[in-house]
Amino acid sequence: MKNSHLFREVGLSIYADESTISRAAEEAKSMFQSPTANPLHLAFCMPGILHPEKSPSQMNHTDLIETFAINSIGPMLVFKHFSPFLPGKKNTPFQSQTDSSLLPTQAIWLNMSARVGSISDNNLGGWYSYRASKAAVNSFTKSFDLYLQTRTGGNAMAISYHPGTVKTDLSKEYWAGVPKEKLFSPEFAVAKMWEVIKGLDLSSRGKCFDWKADVILP
Repeated sequence: MKNSHLFREVGLSIYADESTISRAAEEAKSMFQSPTANPLHLAFCMPGILHPEKSPSQMNHTDLIETFAINSIGPMLVFKHFSPFLPGKKNTPFQSQTDSSLLPTQAIWLNMSARVGSISDNNLGGWYSYRASKAAVNSFTKSFDLYLQTRTGGNAMAISYHPGTVKTDLSKEYWAGVPKEKLFSPEFAVAKMWEVIKGLDLSSRGKCFDWKADVILP
């Protein structure tokens, strides 16, 4: 664990070990639930693994379990343990002390999804486990948001997000087939994600957005 007055890193395993998530949340409690602390305002849950099956014959139990454990079950458990740190109904809506454009008024919980998680947009098939795991992300993000609406009123919301194709190890095998203008550096992807976040309001809650701030239908 690393500490400074601005940065604190707490390790956890999102795969197959919920106890590490609960311990990380326990360590983080003092940061968000002490009498002098502010509630959690931004949460990004962004795990990802891809087994790119091209036909049903390529699916196997081990890879299916791993994909859902990391892409779907892990984010659900992170929400379970960390969502109590989000503001409640009685919290004063957030106001930046320096620049009101820096952070949205509502606390934001963002789950990493993908366009291929859209059932209505599935025109190619394939990638069975990845598609299904990201469809699950969109489904439970909506349910999480309904929960937050009840618990926090307008003080917190959940969305899912598609960043486009980013130059990371997850997509490395497919870079050659992506047009240059649609293959994003991590820095560009983060900047675009931040633009989307700053444009959110309560009408955005529970939806899936892409890097252009367009809504991706389920």
